[in-house]
Amino acid sequence: MTERQQRTDTETANAVARGINIFEVRGGAVARRYMEHKCVPYPVIDRVLTDPQHRRQSSPAQDQSEAIAPLGRRDPG
Repeated sequence: MTERQQRTDTETANAVARGINIFEVRGGAVARRYMEHKCVPYPVIDRVLTDPQHRRQSSPAQDQSEAIAPLGRRDPG
């Protein structure tokens, strides 16, 4: 597999990284709405949501700063 280039538009790259994380936690519809709101081009949204093997690699900084986790259960107390 060839190495993919990093996106030079960091704002879009961060929106895509967050969108992928949202996709993993909340699903495609929510991820698509988020990336549309962040003005990610439609072909990019379609590619990252439907063709995971062709996603660009995120940077370690993106992995850390854009990470989201599912909401944990709260103890009633």
